[in-house]
Amino acid sequence: MKKIIPFILTIIILLNPTPILSMNVPGYEGGINNESIYKEVIFVTGRPIVMEGTLTIKTKEKDNSIRETYKYNLENPKENAKLSRSINIITTLEKKDNQTSYIQTLDSYSETINIDGKRYEVKHNNKNQNYPWNQSTITYGTPLLEYNSGNMSARKTYTIDRGTERVIVESQGELVGYSSPWSATETQTIEYIITYEDSLNPDNRWEGSATVEVSYNNTKDYSYSENAPRQISFREGVTITESHENVLKYTYDLPRMVNNTIVKGRNIGKDSFSVDTVPTNRRLNIPAAKDILGHEWEGELFLLASMEAFPLNSSYIGPDTPISRGDFAKAIVKSMDIPIGEEEETRTRRTRRNRKEELPPPLFKDVNRNHRNFDYIEEVAKKGIMIGIDNEYFHPDEPLSRVAAYTTIIRLLGLENNIAPANKNYTTGYKDDANIPLWAKDYIYVAKELNMVDRTDYFYPNRPITKGESSKLIVNLIHYMQEDLRMDYRENILNN
Repeated sequence: MKKIIPFILTIIILLNPTPILSMNVPGYEGGINNESIYKEVIFVTGRPIVMEGTLTIKTKEKDNSIRETYKYNLENPKENAKLSRSINIITTLEKKDNQTSYIQTLDSYSETINIDGKRYEVKHNNKNQNYPWNQSTITYGTPLLEYNSGNMSARKTYTIDRGTERVIVESQGELVGYSSPWSATETQTIEYIITYEDSLNPDNRWEGSATVEVSYNNTKDYSYSENAPRQISFREGVTITESHENVLKYTYDLPRMVNNTIVKGRNIGKDSFSVDTVPTNRRLNIPAAKDILGHEWEGELFLLASMEAFPLNSSYIGPDTPISRGDFAKAIVKSMDIPIGEEEETRTRRTRRNRKEELPPPLFKDVNRNHRNFDYIEEVAKKGIMIGIDNEYFHPDEPLSRVAAYTTIIRLLGLENNIAPANKNYTTGYKDDANIPLWAKDYIYVAKELNMVDRTDYFYPNRPITKGESSKLIVNLIHYMQEDLRMDYRENILNN
């Protein structure tokens, strides 16, 4: 995100300082949108009708509650259909450790649909309880990602022409999603039961069902662009492209009608449509490094240097030399676009200077404020991404071991408790498994399962990791967020 969840992912962005991608999840009724249009499908007449138009959202936040107002204006000229809808939702937040729960309730609701001369109306307020609706969502945060899942249930009752006819739409929904610095996906599934009733003509009653599956996908990707070699010393540059793709699929089992009269058989079918946004492009600076040309991991080194994970203007990176613990902290912060809070720290310094108060001491005794990687080390330590070798010392200039590097990467994803076996008597499969520290064993097992580490005979846990190897590891993490996570949360669910 981002309908079932109108703004959960927007809330996640506000609560988490890490710039995880959002999906701009639109609205409330399982629809999709781009910069200018919003689309959804309705079934109240006994046939699917795709509606298109505008959706505006306004938000007010106070303490641990959020009020949002949604206004829809949709139409389908071919079906002679128009829809207007206004919704007010109140969300209550409760945060415990790295989890946040969102309880959403409907404060007020009004909807009017005009189709072929018939008027369908719903009103829900203190006097008219025609749309009981609720949703509960839980988010789980890791040092880098947010995972969320939730459920909703509702029953909407339309009156037709303010007479004896009505349509009841019951719905049950589930949602799953995640947000990361390089991709974000949310997939929703809504099951509908539609019932038409006429108290004066009970024999005209009909029932139908429909399923709407919606996927919101936001991906940040990189590409190499060739430059004119005579003007620029490096022949390539990196472009970061962010794109949004929204897909809606629906199936239905409805009565077969001819001239609004039910006939024998059923109207069974499926369809889909998508709405994409215009991609945004950002060209990165071109690094000056010369010693990565022809290297086994030249592309990975070049990408990270372009993101300033390595010095941008240095002619030499030293791809086969060990990376220090402090430099790896910087590489993580830069490649994952984690803000280091410089503006906040500047404001804090100014405030404390005015109050003649001192800044808080550094987290580690061996990393003072003059260290080149001070801000990066402080940030990864605060977020729990990297920890010191002991409680008070980080050893910023010491080589980073392979076991520490892979542990850091998996800690970012927060999957060590979900994938590693509960029985700790397992083996990672490496011949030097006994040399892997017990505290790191789950992380290395998960890294191997996620194909982030080569399936060789030996892991060499205590060997220093080089800058080239660490570049490959970080790019593997980027690819995992771009591809494997998206596959699990989007394609696998929508294609089942």
